[in-house]
Amino acid sequence: MDLTDTVGSLRSQTKALHEDVRGLHEEALFKDWQHRTARRAKTAPLTLLDELARLGFSWRDVARMLGVSVPAVQKWRRSGGITGHNRRNIANLLALCDLISERYLVEEIASWFEMPISGDAPLTPTDLYAEGRMDILFDHASGHGDPEQMLTDYDGAWRERFRSDFEVYEESDGELSIRLKDK
Repeated sequence: MDLTDTVGSLRSQTKALHEDVRGLHEEALFKDWQHRTARRAKTAPLTLLDELARLGFSWRDVARMLGVSVPAVQKWRRSGGITGHNRRNIANLLALCDLISERYLVEEIASWFEMPISGDAPLTPTDLYAEGRMDILFDHASGHGDPEQMLTDYDGAWRERFRSDFEVYEESDGELSIRLKDK
């Protein structure tokens, strides 16, 4: 076997190992998240909602991530009446916040959820959570993913979907302005 074949074989083995380790890491994160959710689910729903507010989440974002309306969240805060399913969903969100904050040292978790994963598209962790794309969310939080690849994994046509005919530029006075891009 010549050097080219040897290196090619090693590359193939490394790629397979990388995929195996990635899958194992994802599985471990999901198990950790499930255990944290079970612990959080023991807390009263109003306490869970208060903690989301304390972390800085807007009710609009909470409602979107939980797949309910803002009035539903407001009702839970006023008078309870939350289903077991929704209680678990709230615990799930808080458990994820705990996991990301502790493992990946993310401070101000609510504003992190609002920050686009790339400057090339407006996709945020809130969007990923609301759409159940935890694979991409974990890659983003851990810093293991390439932002462009994450966007492609989310939507292969993201460049066209998020394309803009406008650009931001600096005026002669130093202020930022918006203009149509040159074609």
